[in-house]
Amino acid sequence: MSKFLWLFLISCSILIISGCGTGQKKIEDKNAGEPKSEIATQLLKEHNDLITKANQEIHNINQKLIELNDKIKAYNAKGGKLTGAQNNEIDEIEKIRATINPRVHEINNVSQEQWETFKTTLEKDLEDVKTRIDVLLNELK
Repeated sequence: MSKFLWLFLISCSILIISGCGTGQKKIEDKNAGEPKSEIATQLLKEHNDLITKANQEIHNINQKLIELNDKIKAYNAKGGKLTGAQNNEIDEIEKIRATINPRVHEINNVSQEQWETFKTTLEKDLEDVKTRIDVLLNELK
Protein backbone atom coordinates (compact mmCIF):
# COMPACT_ATOMS: atom_id res chain seq x y z
CA MET A 1 0.00 0.00 0.00
CA SER A 2 2.83 2.37 0.84
CA LYS A 3 4.44 1.75 -2.57
CA PHE A 4 1.14 2.46 -4.23
CA LEU A 5 0.82 5.76 -2.34
CA TRP A 6 4.37 6.79 -3.31
CA LEU A 7 3.73 5.81 -6.91
CA PHE A 8 0.53 7.85 -6.89
CA LEU A 9 2.28 10.92 -5.41
CA ILE A 10 5.12 10.67 -7.96
CA SER A 11 2.59 10.36 -10.80
CA CYS A 12 0.67 13.41 -9.56
CA SER A 13 3.92 15.38 -9.26
CA ILE A 14 4.87 14.45 -12.81
CA LEU A 15 1.44 15.50 -14.07
CA ILE A 16 1.62 18.81 -12.22
CA ILE A 17 5.11 19.57 -13.50
CA SER A 18 4.27 18.60 -17.07
CA GLY A 19 1.03 20.58 -16.84
CA CYS A 20 2.98 23.70 -15.90
CA GLY A 21 5.20 23.15 -18.89
CA THR A 22 2.15 22.90 -21.14
CA GLY A 23 0.81 26.14 -19.70
CA GLN A 24 4.13 27.82 -20.37
CA LYS A 25 4.05 26.49 -23.92
CA LYS A 26 0.60 27.99 -24.42
CA ILE A 27 1.84 31.37 -23.17
CA GLU A 28 4.84 31.17 -25.51
CA ASP A 29 2.56 30.23 -28.43
CA LYS A 30 0.27 33.15 -27.62
CA ASN A 31 3.22 35.55 -27.51
CA ALA A 32 4.52 34.15 -30.80
CA GLY A 33 1.19 35.07 -32.41
CA GLU A 34 1.50 38.71 -31.38
CA PRO A 35 4.18 39.64 -33.95
CA LYS A 36 2.02 38.09 -36.67
CA SER A 37 -0.84 40.27 -35.50
CA GLU A 38 1.41 43.33 -35.54
CA ILE A 39 2.60 42.46 -39.04
CA ALA A 40 -0.99 42.02 -40.24
CA THR A 41 -1.94 45.37 -38.69
CA GLN A 42 1.02 47.08 -40.35
CA LEU A 43 0.19 45.49 -43.71
CA LEU A 44 -3.43 46.63 -43.41
CA LYS A 45 -2.24 50.18 -42.69
CA GLU A 46 0.03 50.06 -45.74
CA HIS A 47 -2.87 48.77 -47.84
CA ASN A 48 -5.09 51.64 -46.69
CA ASP A 49 -2.33 54.20 -47.25
CA LEU A 50 -1.77 52.94 -50.80
CA ILE A 51 -5.50 52.99 -51.54
CA THR A 52 -5.67 56.62 -50.39
CA LYS A 53 -2.59 57.58 -52.38
CA ALA A 54 -3.75 55.71 -55.51
CA ASN A 55 -7.20 57.31 -55.40
CA GLN A 56 -5.64 60.77 -55.12
CA GLU A 57 -3.26 60.00 -57.99
CA ILE A 58 -6.13 58.70 -60.13
CA HIS A 59 -8.01 61.94 -59.44
CA ASN A 60 -4.92 63.93 -60.48
CA ILE A 61 -4.54 61.82 -63.63
CA ASN A 62 -8.19 62.39 -64.53
CA GLN A 63 -7.73 66.14 -64.11
CA LYS A 64 -4.66 66.05 -66.37
CA LEU A 65 -6.60 64.04 -68.96
CA ILE A 66 -9.35 66.67 -68.98
CA GLU A 67 -6.69 69.33 -69.52
CA LEU A 68 -5.10 67.22 -72.28
CA ASN A 69 -8.45 66.74 -74.03
CA ASP A 70 -9.07 70.48 -73.89
CA LYS A 71 -5.64 71.18 -75.37
CA ILE A 72 -6.16 68.61 -78.13
CA LYS A 73 -9.50 70.23 -79.04
CA ALA A 74 -7.90 73.67 -79.11
CA TYR A 75 -4.95 72.34 -81.10
CA ASN A 76 -7.27 70.71 -83.63
CA ALA A 77 -9.37 73.88 -83.85
CA LYS A 78 -6.23 75.80 -84.86
CA GLY A 79 -5.68 73.31 -87.68
CA GLY A 80 -3.11 71.21 -85.84
CA LYS A 81 -3.11 67.46 -86.01
CA LEU A 82 -1.64 64.97 -83.57
CA THR A 83 1.26 62.92 -84.85
CA GLY A 84 1.17 59.16 -85.01
CA ALA A 85 3.59 59.04 -82.07
CA GLN A 86 1.29 61.26 -80.00
CA ASN A 87 -1.71 59.10 -80.85
CA ASN A 88 0.27 55.98 -79.91
CA GLU A 89 1.28 57.63 -76.64
CA ILE A 90 -2.37 58.36 -75.85
CA ASP A 91 -3.19 54.70 -76.54
CA GLU A 92 -0.38 53.58 -74.21
CA ILE A 93 -1.58 55.92 -71.48
CA GLU A 94 -5.07 54.46 -71.75
CA LYS A 95 -3.74 50.88 -71.61
CA ILE A 96 -1.80 51.53 -68.43
CA ARG A 97 -4.63 53.56 -66.92
CA ALA A 98 -7.10 50.76 -67.64
CA THR A 99 -5.00 48.36 -65.53
CA ILE A 100 -4.74 50.69 -62.55
CA ASN A 101 -8.36 50.73 -61.29
CA PRO A 102 -8.68 46.93 -61.05
CA ARG A 103 -5.37 46.77 -59.20
CA VAL A 104 -6.51 49.41 -56.72
CA HIS A 105 -9.55 47.24 -55.97
CA GLU A 106 -7.24 44.27 -55.37
CA ILE A 107 -4.94 46.01 -52.87
CA ASN A 108 -6.57 44.45 -49.82
CA ASN A 109 -6.16 40.98 -51.33
CA VAL A 110 -2.39 41.25 -51.83
CA SER A 111 -0.39 38.95 -49.57
CA GLN A 112 2.53 40.10 -47.49
CA GLU A 113 4.93 38.19 -49.76
CA GLN A 114 3.69 40.00 -52.88
CA TRP A 115 3.17 43.39 -51.24
CA GLU A 116 6.41 45.21 -52.06
CA THR A 117 6.38 44.17 -55.72
CA PHE A 118 2.70 45.06 -56.08
CA LYS A 119 3.10 48.43 -54.38
CA THR A 120 6.21 49.36 -56.37
CA THR A 121 4.62 48.42 -59.69
CA LEU A 122 1.40 50.31 -58.99
CA GLU A 123 3.22 53.44 -57.86
CA LYS A 124 5.52 53.26 -60.90
CA ASP A 125 2.56 52.94 -63.26
CA LEU A 126 0.80 55.90 -61.64
CA GLU A 127 3.92 58.05 -62.04
CA ASP A 128 4.46 56.80 -65.59
CA VAL A 129 0.96 57.82 -66.66
CA LYS A 130 1.32 61.27 -65.11
CA THR A 131 4.71 61.79 -66.76
CA ARG A 132 3.44 60.70 -70.17
CA ILE A 133 0.47 63.06 -69.92
CA ASP A 134 2.76 65.92 -68.89
CA VAL A 135 4.98 65.27 -71.94
CA LEU A 136 1.95 65.45 -74.24
CA LEU A 137 0.70 68.60 -72.52
CA ASN A 138 4.08 70.25 -73.05
CA GLU A 139 4.12 69.23 -76.72
CA LEU A 140 0.75 70.91 -77.30
CA LYS A 141 1.69 74.31 -75.85
